[in-house]
Formats: sequence, structure tokens, C-alpha cells
Amino acid sequence: MSKNKLKFSFEFFPPKNKDAEESFWKNFKKLEIFNPNFVSVTFGAGGGEKDKTDAFVRKVNEKTRTLVAGHLTCVGMTRDEINNIAEGWLNVGVNKIVALRGDTRVPGKKYQPHPNGYINAADMIRGLKQVGNFEIIVAGYPEKHPDSPNFEADIKNLKQKVDEGADKIITQFFFEKDVFLRFRDRALSAGIKIPIIPGIIPIDDYERINKFSKNCGTTVPLWIKKEFESCKHIPEYYNFVSTKITSDLVNDLQSEDIQEFHFYTLNKCRLSLIACTRLLQGDYSLKEMEEVYASQIK
Repeated sequence: MSKNKLKFSFEFFPPKNKDAEESFWKNFKKLEIFNPNFVSVTFGAGGGEKDKTDAFVRKVNEKTRTLVAGHLTCVGMTRDEINNIAEGWLNVGVNKIVALRGDTRVPGKKYQPHPNGYINAADMIRGLKQVGNFEIIVAGYPEKHPDSPNFEADIKNLKQKVDEGADKIITQFFFEKDVFLRFRDRALSAGIKIPIIPGIIPIDDYERINKFSKNCGTTVPLWIKKEFESCKHIPEYYNFVSTKITSDLVNDLQSEDIQEFHFYTLNKCRLSLIACTRLLQGDYSLKEMEEVYASQIK
């Protein structure tokens, strides 16, 4: 199992204010040491942050050497609006797009396509391929999308996105190796042969991630709950447990010849930085982990 084959990418969302942007750049620079394959910039629920996303994709592309992938969603936007944003990115050298159907702003409200918009992600991919030569990344759901009636329908939808020209798949986050492997097997059985990149989320706040997981249809195993209950009053050990869970999952997947991983950072770098360093350099103690982080914040 070769450590030097490991490749990382990181997801961020557009900062909401000046202080948040300053924090973003500090975190970004810390994670740049891993020479990420790319970073992605998210789109707000319901398309509510399209201008922020558009502007921030351009800014990251201009200020860094790291490849950028902009998220686009179908929600609340016409075809022309989506195509214009995509064409604008292409004109400044951004040719990676994460194409998503997207979620409504109101939790629980059923998705409805814009009357002049793309129907779903597959429809958007078809349109974007006519706009330019984009590398298009799509979402995969190891435990199926919450709106899908069953796994068969979910994989069928994923296959449609691949057939329209998707180049890579990034999965929703999950916490156990077998969840991903079963998903990969279903995808292969459906004739899906493009790369599938596991989505990884370090648990910086168990209660927050647990709530987030319920909304996404992701199972948080009981053993993880017990791990965090045992250390909730010991912040230093809390970080150690989180990092170990993350790096153990990546190591387990790497043993299955998976070498590329996408980290959902939630605009924080601490746990992602320690986990990635641990993965590349090997196991180390809690004290050594803190020293790794401290060395990067000076």
C-alpha cells in the first residue's frame, strides 16, 4: 500500500463575509501543501449563492495554481443562466464543473425544475457538453439519494449522468468501507466505468455531522457515536478520535486500491490537515498530531 500514490481534493463554500474570507485563505494555504488534484466551490441550496460562487471560483482560479471546479445546480436557474456562468468560467481557464441537480431552499420541499431550466443533472450535462469541453464531475450516493425510491432507481439515474458525458463521480460522505464497496459494485454492475472518488468528511462536531447525515441519508454507525460520547469532555482526544476515524477509513479504502479522496472541509482545515498528514507519514501520537498542526499555523 503506497502512501505516495494518495491524491486529495478539497471542497469549500464561498465565504459569507470579509472575516470568513480571511479565514478561508489561511485554511486554503495550509491544505495547498498536499498539492490537491483540485478544489471545488459549492453552490448554495436553491441556487441562492450563484453570484458568490461565480465570483469566488474566479478568484480562487486567479489567486492560486490549484485547479478549481465550480459547482452548478439546476435549482432556480434557467438554462441560459447556467450556460453563461459555465462559459464565463471556461473563458478564464476553469474547465471543471461539479454538475448537480441541487436541493431546494426549503427542507422537505419537493424538487421542481425551473420552467426554463435543466430538468436534472443528466440534462445539464448534456447542455454543458455543448457549451464547451468541460471535465464534468457528478455526485454518487452510496446509501442512495434521499429522493430515490430504491438503490436500483438511484444507480439508473447515475448511469444516465454517465451516459450524458460525466467524467468522474464523487460520492456523498460515508463512514464505513463496505458502504462504499457495495456502491462501487452496483455501479460496475450497471456498466459505470468512470472513476469513483470517495467523499470523506472529518467529524469536527459530532452532533452537527449527525444532523447533517440524517438530512443526507447517511448512516452514522453506533460505534462512532460511542467513540465521541466517551471523549466529548476532552477536546484534545476528540480531535484524535476524529482524525483516527478519518484516516482509518481512507487506509481501509486504499487497501482496495482506491487512491484518490475528496474531503468535505466545511471551510475548516484542522482535521483535514492532520488526517492527510497522518495518511502520508504514518501513525503518530496525539502530541505529534498537535505538533503537525501547530507547525502549519505559524
